[in-house]
Amino acid sequence: MGQLLVVEGDPVRGTDQHNVQGLGPNPGAPPPTALYVGIGDFAYKGSVTEALSTFVTIAGTPVALVTSRSGLDPGEDAPGGGHVGKSGSGFVPGKGTVALTPNVDDTLQITDTPLGTGVPNSAAGNALLTVDGVRVLLDGDAIDTCSGLGRPADSTVTARGQDFVTCSG
Repeated sequence: MGQLLVVEGDPVRGTDQHNVQGLGPNPGAPPPTALYVGIGDFAYKGSVTEALSTFVTIAGTPVALVTSRSGLDPGEDAPGGGHVGKSGSGFVPGKGTVALTPNVDDTLQITDTPLGTGVPNSAAGNALLTVDGVRVLLDGDAIDTCSGLGRPADSTVTARGQDFVTCSG
């Protein structure tokens, strides 16, 4: 059986890394806190929303291409969402900073901009199925989310907006 084609609104899920900055307990106090600068892992919950095919649709919904983009779901980059400083984990201090653990509170902020964009990985799509020469995104394709900080893709797209058009090969 083939892979389902991805369409507008299909979910992108995974984990990405971001540069963060905030306060943490100072091992050489006083003062009681020191600046923390480092990297943290964040859950990516988004959807394919931009640069979709204007030529090919499935049941009226635009098909996603390897030139398409994802964006964070509403509220993910707001307080309480999964893509804000204090929602991170796996924090690693940056070079030249005090090796401390950040306070996971409102002082911890993601410093990367822009935030939330995902792009299909260079290996995404199938060369046999294209729209105007551009590969179509398929279920399970890798997405490089946010800045990536040089890491390989660790988010994927899942075809949920349609369940009858597939690509084999």
